Amino acid sequence: MYSVRGRSAATAATADHAVWGFWNPHSTQRIKLIAFSMFAQSAAPAAGWSGRLRRITARGTAGSTVTPGISNHSTRGVAPVSGVLLDLAAYSVQPTLDTVDTVLGYTFANSQGSGLVYPIPGGLEIGPGAGVAFIQVPATAGAAFEISASWLEDWL
Repeated sequence: MYSVRGRSAATAATADHAVWGFWNPHSTQRIKLIAFSMFAQSAAPAAGWSGRLRRITARGTAGSTVTPGISNHSTRGVAPVSGVLLDLAAYSVQPTLDTVDTVLGYTFANSQGSGLVYPIPGGLEIGPGAGVAFIQVPATAGAAFEISASWLEDWL
């Protein structure tokens, strides 16, 4: 199992902007997202601010990216073969969103530190050259978030 974390910047007041993305750049390796968490930092999300997880077909250009290595493995055994990337807002070019949302969505409390821990029963499989992004629903600027994600590789 692997895990990675990073801090996004605040997002612009535009619906469907990505707060973070989780991208699998490998040409053959599949990965399985098994959990993620995100907590508002330094400012409270606006009242009613919500987001949802959506598949993406192209990465976009993130404000910053975290590239996991061997230290992100649970036993420090091997660096992730997939080369998975955690992309963080604010994006200069948004990722290309699939037209259908996953069922994973959440409305945040209007307080600093509000957030969620979301285990995904059975995991969410992400194929080669694909990913997922947590996008904001309202056209309201989002707070900066501390994000973490856990995933599996070679789970068969």
